[in-house]
Amino acid sequence: MHQRCFGNAAYRKILMSYIAIIMIPIIIFSALSIYQSIREDQREEFQRHALDAKRVADVLDNKLNELKHLGKALSSEAWVIKLMQNTNVYETEFDFLKMLEIRKSLNQDFNSLGILSFGMLVFPEQEQILTSWGTYSANNFFERIAQFDPAAKEELADSLASADYFRILHPAKANLWGQDKSVIPVIQSLEMVNHPRAVLALFIDSAYFADYLNRFSGSEYTNFKISLEKSVIYEQSQTQSITKNVEEKTYSIVLSSEASKWQYELSYIDPSWKWVHHLLGPLLVFALLFILGICSAFILTKVTYHPLRVLLLKLSGMLKDAEYKTAPVSSSEYSYIEKSFDRLLHENQQLQQSIKDFENAARSNMLLRLLRGYFPDEQHLNRLHNFGIPYTDNMVFCTFLVSFHAVQELSDLDRMRNIEMATMMRVEEIMRSLHLEYELFEATNADYAIILSSRIEQLTEGRLEQIAAELAATIGITCGYQPDVLHGTIDRGIVGISKSYYVAQERLQVVMFSSEHRAQHSEETVLHAVQYYYPTDWEVQLINNLKIGNLDTSLQILQEIKLENEKRALSEGSSAKLISLLMETLLRVLQELNIDTGIYVKQFDNRAAAADSCEMWSYVFEVGTLICERTQYSNSGSNMEVGSMLLQYVNENYTSMDISLKQLAERFQLSVSGVSKIFKENTGINFYDYLCRLRMEMAKELLRANRCKIDDIAHRVGYENVYSFKRAFARYEGIKPDEYIKLAN
Repeated sequence: MHQRCFGNAAYRKILMSYIAIIMIPIIIFSALSIYQSIREDQREEFQRHALDAKRVADVLDNKLNELKHLGKALSSEAWVIKLMQNTNVYETEFDFLKMLEIRKSLNQDFNSLGILSFGMLVFPEQEQILTSWGTYSANNFFERIAQFDPAAKEELADSLASADYFRILHPAKANLWGQDKSVIPVIQSLEMVNHPRAVLALFIDSAYFADYLNRFSGSEYTNFKISLEKSVIYEQSQTQSITKNVEEKTYSIVLSSEASKWQYELSYIDPSWKWVHHLLGPLLVFALLFILGICSAFILTKVTYHPLRVLLLKLSGMLKDAEYKTAPVSSSEYSYIEKSFDRLLHENQQLQQSIKDFENAARSNMLLRLLRGYFPDEQHLNRLHNFGIPYTDNMVFCTFLVSFHAVQELSDLDRMRNIEMATMMRVEEIMRSLHLEYELFEATNADYAIILSSRIEQLTEGRLEQIAAELAATIGITCGYQPDVLHGTIDRGIVGISKSYYVAQERLQVVMFSSEHRAQHSEETVLHAVQYYYPTDWEVQLINNLKIGNLDTSLQILQEIKLENEKRALSEGSSAKLISLLMETLLRVLQELNIDTGIYVKQFDNRAAAADSCEMWSYVFEVGTLICERTQYSNSGSNMEVGSMLLQYVNENYTSMDISLKQLAERFQLSVSGVSKIFKENTGINFYDYLCRLRMEMAKELLRANRCKIDDIAHRVGYENVYSFKRAFARYEGIKPDEYIKLAN
């Protein structure tokens, strides 16, 4: 902001006003005329030097481009392409006359450039070198004809073995045919592969180069340097100019070559000191008056401009805006302030909309979690209220599922949107007329889910049937497609939402079986196939809470499973099967925590042999308590807290394609190895196995619903492509997704 003061319109106006008041007009005008005269001479001198430096750089770049063009021309020559082939197919074609013609052509090409000592074509695979003098083996050429010092020879060998479109090496000393030369090697690969079969090597002669520079660059500069990678490879001085102007100071103009990695540095006599000794007296007087006036004007301007500057600083810092720093000189602070407030209002509206969209998405996600099973404590209940979901454990709930699975011809997106809008409108009308509180949202195993809630016992089985029939009929009349509307049981408490949902889901499966001409499977037969209540989502939550040592929630899940299955009046066989499945879940957790499960298996088998379900349930609760206490003891307080946060975040975002150990490390400000270790300590398995488990369970649910393509399911569960999803599914389940769909149906 300090640097922008003089570029601000208001600041300049205030400053110039004070200068006009303080400075005497005659002194100002005279001083300005002297100053302008000197500055104009200096500016012309600087411009002339800049043009001269650019001309010198262009002359050298043109010559380098000629070197490049030679490499391009040779790479397209038929004889070069044939010689690159490491074969004897063309051996008869290159007789003595042909090779003599090639050498003569090379000699003309090299000599036409005017700055080369010599050049050569190198064929690394054949270890052959072709020059205008003849063809040599690589060892023979570098030992007898062109000898380099070891460092230069090593650099040259490395460059010849790699692909370089145009590379200039450091200067080297060479003994060519017994004469010492100072050369600058230029390497060009005639084909851009890792190991080119033909490489053009040109050697710029320093003496020829100096002669060329003297003939075409002129003598404006006092000194000329060429640098490559911060090391000077060529330097030339104009001795006559220096001796003539020994007392003159010089400055340098540095230009980067547009044709190579070279950097040109040209030194010129600094025109800043020109004429100073002729005008020293007037300039000193003028400078003193000017400094005093400017200082006074600057101080007064600072005091006057301070309030506006404070406001601009606040706006610039608050908006983090670079517009003010790069604004044109004619810009107005007041117009900038007006625009800034407009932008703030616009950004605030965007932020509010983003927050609203995020809250809606988070609310929908929370409602889906309620369907899968949500075991809240007091803190989690407050979280529900933060999402605008005023549910408590004192309320009764019932879940409805609305499915259009029987409609096969719904491929028109506009038609589907109309059905969606009509469904929302009809549901709202009916629920308002019945004075019922509800939540409508998209579900996984159906098109929509509806959660009815009530604080009094106003929901009955008969009324639910009436509501379901009315919803199906009303939506069918509006849309032209009558959906299946199934309801679950009436349950109290937030966990009851999940219980009701799975009952509705079972009923929906019965309807779907019937619609697929499987009438021989009655509802009773299908329900009898799976009598016990043990949803996969509840199992996942039980495993997660056991691994982090959350005893209260783990026991609550087990207790809810027990109570729900007691209501179903299971047979002894189904009850034993359920308890055995729960024990298998606990044993898997024990194995993942590296705990020997032998004694627990024996003790459970003894209770199972006695066929005492009470004892078996009691032992399941005992083992669950043991796992949680063991986990709490093994984890430190800080690691448990971080682990719990990590686990919660993964459970809520496992469908994101971006989730990874690196992303978790950045979010929680930990190292990648630290996140992996804490996650392993808190869950007993590594991060990617846990992530794959969550994704596969959701994928199986979507595959069983058979409403989405496999490509869509892959993206919905967090995979970037269907190939990765199929490979992970086959590794996790042992079968391909297509086979799983057939088995599920």
